[in-house]
Amino acid sequence: MCGVEGPEIRVAVKVKRMEPENLTVRLLQEIRDEVRRSSDKSEVRFEKMDQRFEKMDQRFEKMDQRFEKMDQRFEVIETSLRDLAQQMVMLARGIKTALEHRTNVDGRLDDAERRLADLEKRIGH
Repeated sequence: MCGVEGPEIRVAVKVKRMEPENLTVRLLQEIRDEVRRSSDKSEVRFEKMDQRFEKMDQRFEKMDQRFEKMDQRFEVIETSLRDLAQQMVMLARGIKTALEHRTNVDGRLDDAERRLADLEKRIGH
């Protein structure tokens, strides 16, 4: 057996006593056949790689769709939070106004009770 090796090609040929031309022709035929087989194998590998890339592209498309939905949801959440924050500001202002009004009322009520107590002392109640 005689082996001829290349980067990825390996050809094994049985050598019998042949004429040099016949041996060369046979060797070249074997090399040709091996190159064809190798080429066929490469095509199959490339087809499988293409299929994998297509699947990856489909996954990426699905991920993009999910991200778009998430972006839409985040926009809704942001808008809702902004609205709630504005409502809380308005509510805080309302509470502040109510407390200020109550403080004024409490002050006037305290003043009225003090004056009433003074009047009651004068009258003798």
